Amino acid sequence: MNDSQNCQCTHESPAMGSFPKQEWCEPYDLNTSLYHGTIFPCLNLNFFAAEEIPCPFCNESVTSQLTEREKAMQQISMVGFAINDLTLYLDTHPDCTKGKQLMKELLKKRLDTLADYAAKYNALTQLSMVTGNADSAKYDWDEGPMPWEGGLI
Repeated sequence: MNDSQNCQCTHESPAMGSFPKQEWCEPYDLNTSLYHGTIFPCLNLNFFAAEEIPCPFCNESVTSQLTEREKAMQQISMVGFAINDLTLYLDTHPDCTKGKQLMKELLKKRLDTLADYAAKYNALTQLSMVTGNADSAKYDWDEGPMPWEGGLI
């Protein structure tokens, strides 16, 4: 028996994918971005038909019931999500002027929202410990319940 008769492989060609390069499109607002799982409407493609599920982040009757602390945390979450999604875009489009400008705005907004939250409640990150309580002489990273300890309730 020769080697070709002992071969267990099928000799079929491997699958190959083709992916079009993403172009810049105006991003969703932060509420809608989090709901759809992307900041880019051009990436929000329906692969399977599904019933319309209302956006809990876009519904005024739902958001009006949130405490101020929950609203602040929601803002931090939305900005953080948008930064992560935009980072993926900029990894493949490092020269996109609009993308870099939006990243700059979102990073500033994240620092501001973390600082506001830290000043009102407690620091969520080491950086917000300093930006939120810059005049404080004490180390308060461990102040207040953390989110995983029910800090948002």
